[in-house]
This record gives sequence, structure tokens and C-alpha cells, in this order.
Amino acid sequence: MPKSRSYIFYVDGMTCAHCSGTIRSYLQGQLSNRMIHFHADITTPDPKKVTVIVKEDDEEKRVDQEIWLELKNHIEEVGFTCRRYEYQPDKKDAPQTPAEQLTPFKQTINKIKKFFNSHWFLGAVGCVSGVAVLILCLATGGLSLPVIASLAVFSTLLTLLLGYNSYYDAWIKLTKSKKLTMDSLFALSTASIIVCSIASLFVPWLPMMFEAGLLIYGFRHIGIAIEDTIKEKIGTTKFQDRVPSVVRKKSTDGFDEISLELINKDDVIIVHPGEVIPLDGTCENESIIYNTIITGATLPHYFPPQAKVVAGMRLASHANPLAIRVTKNHKESYLARLDKAIEASALEAAPIELKTEQLLTYFIPTVIALAVASGVLIGLFYPAAIAIQCAVSVLVSACPCTLGLITPFAVKTGMHKAAENGVSFNSAKTLQHAEQIDTVIFDLNGTLTTGVPNIKELYLFDESGLTESELLSYCSALEKKSTHSIGQAIYSFTKQHEVSHYEVTDLDDSHHSGVSGVIRNKKYTIGSMTLMKEKNISIPAKFKQPKLEAGDQVVYVARQNSVIGFMVITDPLREDAYCTIRTLKAMGKEICLCTGADEETAIRYARALGIENVYAGCKPTSLEDNDQHENALSKTSRILALRKKGHKVAMVGDAGNDTPGMKVSDLGIAVISDSSDVLTQEAAGVVIHKGMLLPIASVFAISKQTVSNIHQNLAMSLAYNLGSILVSGGLLVAVGLTLNPVVGVTLMILQACMIFMNVYRFKEQPLEHLQEEAKRYQEASSPTESSHAKIHKHTPTGYQSELVCDQEPPYTRPKKQQSTTFPFWGSCFNNGGNDVECPSFETELENQLEMAYNKKMH
Repeated sequence: MPKSRSYIFYVDGMTCAHCSGTIRSYLQGQLSNRMIHFHADITTPDPKKVTVIVKEDDEEKRVDQEIWLELKNHIEEVGFTCRRYEYQPDKKDAPQTPAEQLTPFKQTINKIKKFFNSHWFLGAVGCVSGVAVLILCLATGGLSLPVIASLAVFSTLLTLLLGYNSYYDAWIKLTKSKKLTMDSLFALSTASIIVCSIASLFVPWLPMMFEAGLLIYGFRHIGIAIEDTIKEKIGTTKFQDRVPSVVRKKSTDGFDEISLELINKDDVIIVHPGEVIPLDGTCENESIIYNTIITGATLPHYFPPQAKVVAGMRLASHANPLAIRVTKNHKESYLARLDKAIEASALEAAPIELKTEQLLTYFIPTVIALAVASGVLIGLFYPAAIAIQCAVSVLVSACPCTLGLITPFAVKTGMHKAAENGVSFNSAKTLQHAEQIDTVIFDLNGTLTTGVPNIKELYLFDESGLTESELLSYCSALEKKSTHSIGQAIYSFTKQHEVSHYEVTDLDDSHHSGVSGVIRNKKYTIGSMTLMKEKNISIPAKFKQPKLEAGDQVVYVARQNSVIGFMVITDPLREDAYCTIRTLKAMGKEICLCTGADEETAIRYARALGIENVYAGCKPTSLEDNDQHENALSKTSRILALRKKGHKVAMVGDAGNDTPGMKVSDLGIAVISDSSDVLTQEAAGVVIHKGMLLPIASVFAISKQTVSNIHQNLAMSLAYNLGSILVSGGLLVAVGLTLNPVVGVTLMILQACMIFMNVYRFKEQPLEHLQEEAKRYQEASSPTESSHAKIHKHTPTGYQSELVCDQEPPYTRPKKQQSTTFPFWGSCFNNGGNDVECPSFETELENQLEMAYNKKMH
């Protein structure tokens, strides 16, 4: 891979994908093979962020700013304006340099200038002036020539003033990049109106439409203002905006309120009930927290002391204040990483976006050609006034820019929605293609299971003369410093109980199968049967090992030369594994289990999850594997065989041995676990954040919603454009009517608003599978018995069980969504429109669920 470097620009003047395509084409021509990638985020108001990735020139070393200026000049050569090198978008309303520090009076003057230059004000001026001219012409009857001339001069100058940017941009882009834009349509239509209206002063049969130009640009400015407002509502919120900018830092006297940016690693911060956790860290005390940012479900979870939390989680409203020891600052927090991942994923455009961009290349010239043809044909049969009005209506009612915004808006909304539900897509292409998957192949260990050994049962022989607490205390002392996964599992299990602390001497952990040491003058050993035999440790004759399930292991505990108990070790299923499989089946996906584990173990887990297609003993990949026997095939062979049959296959895994399968599948899904690595995540198209499997179902649900939204809006836009051109271009004339150009502009604005409303509906649309889990949560009355670990005491009559450790019940429910439309408009046009959206946890439903959960906890 060649060395590359990214350069960021903030560009004014881009309105849609057609504009960004113009810049891309020009840079490709100017930079030859140096440009690797180009991306423009057109979903935000000006200035829009542009990312250009170019190859580094090893022979010619140049500083970043010099190369940046070269690229900036190329962008401005095609008629766009770049902000300066030092521009900071997060501080766009603040002075950018010390020289710009203004006095309060000058700041007030700047605010007044900003208001008078705003689209809202210019739109109001155009509409009011246009209506006034129209009323004056209609209501006063015949006007004298000086009055008409005064109106002509006034309306012409005001139309040129309101449309100055449109005329300028249209001319610059036509002369420099040889491209026609939406500004070209408005410039051409209003210029035609002005010329025709002035000519009507000398040619009586031509129409006088001085008010039309004013109204067209008046509605045009209002439309831009509405679009910018909606864009701010839908597309600019970052995940980091959800956390407070000021936090409470713990001090000797209580706490101090300081800026989030000043918090460093190992600082302790205080979070109050109902607040969002601002930084990653570990809990200093226990609490109840919503991990919605990871799972997408708003179920409260119990977090014990030392449990890890990430930025974006929310403290329950009825919980106690939580002290958190910070492990990552604000630039490295989970939310910061989410924002960076979304930006990176947007660099590759969706295939449907590229097709739309190609369509726009021919769209505007076609509209102009149709307008001319319409005017000429109608002029052959009707008066020139009607012909000119029809041609202008075709120009102003067409809406190519909205067509180019559809896919970027839907993709960006889908990316954010996925991140909120614990999913990261690596590109827009992956987001588009995920909904086509019909077969999902799961790895077993570390994917469907936790990948972390767990103590399933502990057996203690009566002959030992020990209590459960004593046995656990000895195990804790021996395994306290263990680096082996099973040893760590044993130590973690002992920490869940009250144990005594003992000193260990002669500790021997050199054997891979166990550990031994002397405690209170007696030697204790923990390990496998192999270790017991090597050390000549005997097992009581009366001992009867319980029947083990496939995949379980036994670890023995011995004192001196005799076994006094044993533990059953298992790799437990993730708590939401079953409901994830059930949900995927409900979506119509075919589920397969493909694992390197033995057949008996694979079938055991498959039965528990309801998976019918099981492939056991599969290697990750094997180039020399020519055996056609089923069990000898590798994971890659299984996937390729399914794809050959026409299936669209997704491979779900967690570790490096799943990487080959992900690379040959249609979609790789990496589940972050303790055994996952960076290479696995890089090979995958989708990454599931650590903790849950249910977001896998969200991958397909969100992809389906995104593609559906794109298709709906494209169909709506194409139908509108085709209909408006046909209607304004002649169909109405056939029945004796004409479409006023002002009505055409109004229809264009309404069409754009409908499309943005549909994007907002998609943003707030709930995920059905999470709603179903909500119902199950409400219906559930108590945890299942399988969520308990057991301690068994061996007695002459058998084993007796005692419940000792309750685990959290695996129920989830969805994030609250608002699917109504009207509250959206209310929040767009008031101060709340710029507020960060955070789900409310004070609703009656959430309070009921939280109380139900707390009741189960107690």
C-alpha cells in the first residue's frame, strides 16, 4: 500500500452530489494518479466537510499546509470557496484568530449583518416584494408609464440582488468546470422572466411578470432555510455532543466542576442519577446503568464495583450517584471512537449513490432541453406568454439537488442508528448490501459463547471435613496470581463469595495443567486428571463423577495425596444468544453453526439454540484439504459451497481463526470478545460492540430500513420531477390551464420537505425485534433457573444443591422511539432544534420496567 495522507477542507457552495462529483472529477484530472480517495459530506449546511486522500511523494517532501493550499486552489478553480487552513468547525461561531476578537458592539453588528444575510430574511423580502408588486399591478388598474418603469427597475434590481449568489455560482461553475447546476436552472428561468418583462414594455403581446422573479427567489431562499434547518436536525449531531461539557471531578473537599477536556486518566468523576456517563472508566461503587449505547436496548443493568463503563451509558434515574475512575480522556472515549468510525465509514460511497450521481450528470441538461422544447412546441399553438410561462415553470419546478441528497442522508442516518444499537459498518457499501444476506454462519467459541471459562458447579466431598468457604478460600489463594484462563475463572468465582485470605508457600505453577502450593502446612493442588495422575493423587473409591455435557471440563482439588472435590468448567452461551438466533430466524435467515469443536459439543450448543445446520470439526482454511467428507471441510469451503448455490452468506466470528471465513463471505461480522483481535475487525464489514449478540439482528434490520428509505425517496423524487415536468410542460395547457412559476417553486419546496420528513421518520423508526424483546421482558416474572451457579455438597445420600450466585436475567427491550412527524417541526423551529437528543428515562413505562428489574435484583 502506498503511503497516503488525508486533507480536510470546509467548502461553501456545494448543494448536492452533483457538485461533489464536479470537484472529484476535476481533482482526478489535475492530480492524475495522486488522489486515492475523495469524499464530501453534503448532508450538512455550509461549509461542508471534504476529505481528500492523496499519495505521499517520497521524492518531494512538502509540508501539509503547502499541499493543502495546492488542493484548495484546485477546488476554487471549479467555482467553490474553501475556508482557511486554520478553520475549526466546532468553533465556527467564535473568533478563529486573536485578530478577530471583537468588542460586544462589533459582535452585535455582526449578528445584525448575519440576520440580514440569512435565507429567512431574504426569502421574506422576496415574497413580500413579489406579492406587493403583484397586488399593485392588479388592484390599481392601468398604471402610468413612469410608475411601470419604476416598478420594472425596482423589481429587476431586487431580483438580481436576491439571486446574486445564484447567478454568480451558475456562471463560475459553467465557465470553470463546464457544469450545469440547480443554480443554472434558477438563473436561466429568472433571467428569462426579467428579459421578457422588460421586452413587454415595448412589445405589448409579451407577458409582464416582474413579480415572478421576486417570488421565485423568495421561495427559493425560504426553501434553502428550511433545508438547512432540517439538515441541522438530522445530520450534524455527534455522539460526543451527548455528554456534558462540564463534569464533577472528585477532590478532597468534595468535587469541583471543571471542563471535560481537562479530565485525565485516573481522575475520579461523579455522575448523578439520570446523567450520561461522559468518559470511559471503572466504577468505584455499585450502581444501575443503562448500556443502551452498546446494545440498543434500554434495560437497566447492575454494575458492581470495578466494572467497566463507557462514555454514553446512562445512570438510572433512581440509582445512587456513581464515582468513576477515568481510563480514557475525551479524545479517546468510546463516543469519540464511534464518531471517528462513522466518519471513516462514510469515505466510501454506497453504489446507489454513485448511480444517482451519474444520473444527475444528465438530469439538468435534460431539464433545460425539455423546457426549451416545451416553450417552442406550445408557442406554435398558443400565445407566447403561455409558452414562456410553461418553459420557466419546467425550469423552477425541477429539483435535482434533492435527488442527490437522498442517499447521503439515508446512509448517514443509518450509520448513526447502527452505532446507537451497538453496530459499526465499515462503509456505506456494506450498509447497503447487508440486507441482501439470507444465510448467517456462526462460529461457536467466543462468538455464541462468552469464550471465558466459567464455574458451572462445585462439588465438595464430605470426607474432606472442610466447609465450602474454606475450600473456596484455599482455591482463591492458589489462583490469585494465575495467568491461565481457567485459573482466572476459579479466582473470579471465589471473589463472589466471602473467603478468608491465606499465605501460600512453595507455589508451583510451572505445569500447564494446574497449580499447587502449601497452605497451613498442607499441600493443595488444583488441576486436571493428568496432573493428579502425575502426582500420584488418589480419588476416593466412592466418588461418582456426574455425567458431563459435551464440552465441559473437570478440574480437581486435592489435599496432600487425596482429591477432596472438583469443579465443572464450561464455556457458557452469551446471555442473548438464544434470542438472537430466534430473531434471525424470524427475519427469514438460515442459520448455520460452523466450528472447529467436536461434533458432540457442537450439537449440544446447537440444540440449546435451536440451530439445525451444524458443521463440526471445521478448520479455518486449508489449501491442501482435498477430502470431500463433510467433517473434513474447512469454514471457507462451507461458505464457498453455500455461495455457489446462490446464497448470500454472512460469517459471524470473533477471533483470528474466523478471518479467512469472513474474507470469502459476502459479509463478515466481527463480535468483539476477549479473544478478538484487530485483524479480525479489519477483515469484517461490520463490528459488533462488546457485550451482546442481539445487535447482529440490528445489522440486517437497519440495513433493510436504510435501503427501503432510499428507494422510497428516490421513487418520490423521480415521480415528482417527471410529473412536474410533464404537467408544467404542457399537460395543463391541454386542458386550458397553466402552472405559475411561483407555484412550481412552492411544489419543489414541498417535495424536498416530504423527502426530509421521510428521512426523519426513518431516523425515529423503531427496530421490530427490539420491540418484541420489550414485550418478553414485560411478560417475564422471574429469572430462569439456568441463570444460577450451584455448589454441591457430597453426602451419603447424594448431592445437595444450594443457590449461591444470581446472574442478571437475559431480557432486553428497545430504545424509546418517536415516530410522529409534527413534534419534529416544533423542535426544528425553536431553541430545542439545536439541542442534543437524549432518550428520556422518566416515562411511566421505563419507571415500571426499572422497578420490576430492581424487584428481581432484591
